[in-house]
Amino acid sequence: MDRFDKIKEVYLDVTRSTKDQIQREQIILDAYRDFRGALKHAEVMALEVLRTAEQKLEAAKAGLQRASDAVVNFKGTEVAERARLELTRDEQLRRTQDEEKRYQIAKDLADNLTVSYNTSEVIMARLMQMTNAKERVYAQAVTFFSTNDSVFTALKASFTGMFGLHEATQTLNEMKEGVSRSLEVLAEIGDQVGEAAVKAGYGPTIRADAVKKLVDSVITFQERSLEIIGEMRRLATQNSTEIRDAVEDGKRRIARLVAEGQALPANG
Repeated sequence: MDRFDKIKEVYLDVTRSTKDQIQREQIILDAYRDFRGALKHAEVMALEVLRTAEQKLEAAKAGLQRASDAVVNFKGTEVAERARLELTRDEQLRRTQDEEKRYQIAKDLADNLTVSYNTSEVIMARLMQMTNAKERVYAQAVTFFSTNDSVFTALKASFTGMFGLHEATQTLNEMKEGVSRSLEVLAEIGDQVGEAAVKAGYGPTIRADAVKKLVDSVITFQERSLEIIGEMRRLATQNSTEIRDAVEDGKRRIARLVAEGQALPANG
């Protein structure tokens, strides 16, 4: 039967596609195993760079603190000496800001590499689970179809024979019944056909109740349209009011946040 041919066709298409998916996923997994070492090594190096940047930043902060303390603790009257101390502090401030920039870049790099490595590990672990399960299903499907091919052949032959017998039996019964019904109709149809012909020839054309139904439908639609229009106009006004209130509330909240916020520290 066609259904068993269709089963075989679908099976071949699905297993072919599954095998291709398994091969592609295996290539991805193998490539990731080669890549993950390099990614982890990059994370280690980034953490080492971050540690160095943090040490330099702390040293720069300490130098800035000393330079600031020198200005605060200056008790002399020499304006030039005080200006020299302030210059030293300002230069140290700039160096500290530069170190902070470099520290932040190193931190971003280390954090993102850590996230990338660990997230990739979890995703690839899930991919490996799915690939292994897919391989098991693929192997089971191939084994099942290969060992049950004779079953499909027997089913196909049996269903074909059964439907053939059913068709032959139904055909014979329908032919017998058809002849019997034809005789009955021939005996009964004469008066019915004649009577119907007389009614059709002398009876009314379009029914008044059909026209009345159409008129009622038109009026009902018009009444309902007016109700819908009024309701939709009310909803449109309500909707525009809600949108206006929501936007205005958002503007007030933003203005309040800006008024209460603190400015970010300036970068040199």
